Amino acid sequence: MHHAAVNEASESRKAVFRRLVDIYAAGNLSALDEVIAPDYVGHASAGDRDLEGFRRSITHFHNLFIYAKDSFRVDDQLVDGEKVVTRMTAHVKVRATGEPITLVGINIARIVNGKIVEEWNTWEQLQTPAGRAGSD
Repeated sequence: MHHAAVNEASESRKAVFRRLVDIYAAGNLSALDEVIAPDYVGHASAGDRDLEGFRRSITHFHNLFIYAKDSFRVDDQLVDGEKVVTRMTAHVKVRATGEPITLVGINIARIVNGKIVEEWNTWEQLQTPAGRAGSD
């Protein structure tokens, strides 16, 4: 029975993060309260941020990129206690040019009582192999 309860808690934490991914792709800032704790702290390369800073970050990236409902693909998720590690791929388009790009990311989210209270993330753009752009 204990194993079933642990598995259920793990799946629940994974679902919280997947819901955040959907909210992010949609740019639905008002829905963030469903999955982000009021005392949230995010750690990113640009520095630490609170919930309002996270909202600004989403707005900033939605101004840079065009996201579709299925832009994000969760490639892998692992749970260890309160933490969910997620490996993701994002297929977006540069808003200014329409150029498609692929980003890969790793996120570690600490989830307590169904909300993300802290997270660490990093993203980078996949580079097109030299000489392959536009050729078959």
